[in-house]
Amino acid sequence: MAQEKTWILEVGGMACAACGTRLEAALKALPGVKDAAANVATGKVRVTLDGDLPPQALAEKVEGLGFSVRREQVRLRVEGMSCAGCAARIERRLRELPGVFAVEVGFATGNVTVGHLSGVLSPAEIRKAILDLGFTIKDAEVEEQERRRGWEDAFPYPVLAAGLLTLPLFYRMLAEIFGLWLPPLLQSDAVAFALATGVQFGPGLIFYHRALAAARHRTVTMDTLVVLGTTAAYLFSTANAFRFGGPVYYETAGMIITLVLLGRYLERLARGRTAAAVRGLLTLQPQTARVLREGREIEVPVAALTPGEVVVVRPGERVPVDGTVESGSSAVDESLLTGESLPVEKGPGATVVGGTLNFHGVLYVRANRIGEHTVLARIIRMVAEAQERKAKAQRLADRIIGSFVPAVTGFAVLTLLGWLFLTADTGRAVMQMAAVLVVACPCALGLATPTAVIVGIGRGAKAGVLFRGGEFIESAARVDTVLFDKTGTVTEGRLAVTGVEPAAGFSREEVLLLAAAAEKPSEHPIGRAIVDKALGDRLILPEASEFRALPGFGVQATVLGHTVTAGREELLRDRGIETVPLLKKAAAFAARGNSVVFVAAGGRPAGIIGVADRVKEGAAPAVAALKNLGLKVVLVTGDNAAAAAAVAKSVGIEDFRAGMLPEDKAAVVRSFKAEGRVVAMVGDGTNDAPALAAADLGIAVDTGTDVAGEVAGVILFRGDLRGVVRALRLGRKAAAKIKQNLFWALIYNLLALPAAAFGFLSPVVAAGVMSLSSVSVITSSLLLQRVKL
Repeated sequence: MAQEKTWILEVGGMACAACGTRLEAALKALPGVKDAAANVATGKVRVTLDGDLPPQALAEKVEGLGFSVRREQVRLRVEGMSCAGCAARIERRLRELPGVFAVEVGFATGNVTVGHLSGVLSPAEIRKAILDLGFTIKDAEVEEQERRRGWEDAFPYPVLAAGLLTLPLFYRMLAEIFGLWLPPLLQSDAVAFALATGVQFGPGLIFYHRALAAARHRTVTMDTLVVLGTTAAYLFSTANAFRFGGPVYYETAGMIITLVLLGRYLERLARGRTAAAVRGLLTLQPQTARVLREGREIEVPVAALTPGEVVVVRPGERVPVDGTVESGSSAVDESLLTGESLPVEKGPGATVVGGTLNFHGVLYVRANRIGEHTVLARIIRMVAEAQERKAKAQRLADRIIGSFVPAVTGFAVLTLLGWLFLTADTGRAVMQMAAVLVVACPCALGLATPTAVIVGIGRGAKAGVLFRGGEFIESAARVDTVLFDKTGTVTEGRLAVTGVEPAAGFSREEVLLLAAAAEKPSEHPIGRAIVDKALGDRLILPEASEFRALPGFGVQATVLGHTVTAGREELLRDRGIETVPLLKKAAAFAARGNSVVFVAAGGRPAGIIGVADRVKEGAAPAVAALKNLGLKVVLVTGDNAAAAAAVAKSVGIEDFRAGMLPEDKAAVVRSFKAEGRVVAMVGDGTNDAPALAAADLGIAVDTGTDVAGEVAGVILFRGDLRGVVRALRLGRKAAAKIKQNLFWALIYNLLALPAAAFGFLSPVVAAGVMSLSSVSVITSSLLLQRVKL
């Protein structure tokens, strides 16, 4: 009979007692549920089971009824993962815990993320499960101290101790081989035994601890292989030294332990460098800020600021908050958002982002967002999360690693038996078995993908391109078709005056001044664009009277004693104003995708004004670069055909689709995919979300639209379309690096294992080669930091 269990789910959406009753009835109908009691006041549902129904099944049932179940996420820093097999063991154990619905274990970073149902599992239980496996969990404060101190300062005392104890044994071996002078003390097997024992059960004791912890959970890891290999050499040598009088191989056991410890220390240093992207971003966050309070400038911690306060940013300082410039002017380095090193001029009314660098001049900035709500904090959070998401190639490697160590153990036993059968040389058989055990390296295979992904994501973040996980890097590498939304993506997303053409008897300035004065009371986007242009040209606008908005047609007002009409051609014709002299120029504006505003004053045609959504500065170079990469580029927009054609032509796109509703854009994506193409969709708004979700790779131009960002795999901060080119180039480079790493990791194991089994590698050489294999994979991945985008 199954043991009775009780789970408490925290449920959202229970508005009344009827909701609770419905929930109870539905849960009680599930097999294995003995009782269910919903408390509407507390929002909790207590479920008693006498079967093996998992909590996740209960949660799915609750959510299927239209309610929500509270889920939590725990992030831990785990120490002691010596190989990818350790990471797989942690993941397997955590998935066995009740209420766990997602587990991500980053061997390369040491981070473990667990998603679980609130009320079913506590963080303490998750920590205990990891500790029971023999690993340690680093305290946040200790981790922060280590981060500030740097990986390089963590001195490798175990490596030093093992090396000092092994050095005499190594010299003893060399003396025997080359006939060198050997001190009488080192000639004693008892002294060699003492030195080897010090290595084996001193610095080497950590391998025993971890191997035993794995054995308790009926699994084997890389530590198991090291323990088996070194213990065999140690015990065989001890038996010969004190009983049988045969050869001893103490130096073999000692050097294996020393080299493996050294390799792991070097690997730790290299792995620390792969996470440099997040640490580098953290250094961009100022810890203090100068704030104006009661007329005085005082320095306070950034955490003590509140939105609305004015902070002072001096030359050479980083902006501590996201905000708006109140006064002052300067040039600001925004490369952390755009990837462009060219400074951006900032003046009153301009927005600035926390972490950006002020070059010259003092800026007075009113804080809009502080702390964890800033753009930089969001980038740091998303980069950290992205580095833990596994790529498809990594999942394949994990499956191989799951059976790697047991297979190697079996191969080592066959090696031992083979040498005994063929040579009857017990010593040689033990040594080659040890070589097989030690040379095997699932670590290189396990690190091949995550290190490349981590470095790639970090490199992208520095260039203003945020990949939300390794699978999106892989997708970026395969893209052959790029679809662009128009408004807000290829264009600025706001209207601007593109040209003014006066009629006979009027100047350009007069037409703009009359139209802007008439439009000033209007809230229409076209009217606002005309007013902004006039003010930008420093025209002094007279006050208008008798203002009338004519919805769908334009406006009319009295300006400087003249009746001024601005709007569609029909509006002027209805008032008997001749428009024929303006039609040719108006047609030229319309052909370029402009909206045309006809202006009349005192019953006479005064001129026309072209208004359009301006194309972004980097759009045309981005399209050209994509074409150079051999990609097909298409414009999809909900705008009319004339506007779409004009924008497409201006940026160099030949293929465009106009009049597209959100579902139409998604249909276009699916049609290209049906042709066998790998499609990237670039958009900025909620209306692009269906197409972004349908694409193989969604690229969101970050404009603060959460929906677009949530469904996209790549986010471009500040909307520079050259970021699309950077993303696809980086995807290709990173994917190539992943394939390269996996190839060499597999080749290494395929060649090294037979070489060790057939006697071409001694255990000591095998230990050195194994240690270098992991370091070489990580070092290869680090080269992505130098990729030019």
